[in-house]
Amino acid sequence: MPKSRFLAFLGLLAIFVSGALCGAFGYRLYLASPVSGHNLSPGTAGAHKGPGPDPEEVRKRVLEEMRQRVKLDDAQIAKLNRIFDDTRAQFDQIHREMNDRGHAVWDKQVAEVKAILRPDQLPLYDQLRAEHEAARKRRHQQEGEKK
Repeated sequence: MPKSRFLAFLGLLAIFVSGALCGAFGYRLYLASPVSGHNLSPGTAGAHKGPGPDPEEVRKRVLEEMRQRVKLDDAQIAKLNRIFDDTRAQFDQIHREMNDRGHAVWDKQVAEVKAILRPDQLPLYDQLRAEHEAARKRRHQQEGEKK
């Protein structure tokens, strides 16, 4: 394998691994197990999606536990809520940035693949990509229905 291809492969591998680590770290911090009484992760607004407890319920439990056990007053609870809101906004921003970076990497791959194809192969490749995208959407819908 030429050196440039090997370096490109290592770069893509590093991006994938860093994304997986960031996702796992964010998931661990944000969606704490209800068994863990010490996690002070903030919740999300809106409907709960995904595995684990509802983040809003976790947030309510954490706030109540902090009020009772740490003896926080109303002003401190309000500040804690702002901290949780700020933390959630930061995680949302990181998630958007990671999505944007991932889309850029994906778009670059598609462009590079198209660059090596002959003109008669381009429509076939586009059709294959469309089929894969449709299958991905179906899987995503089915996963959503199971939850």
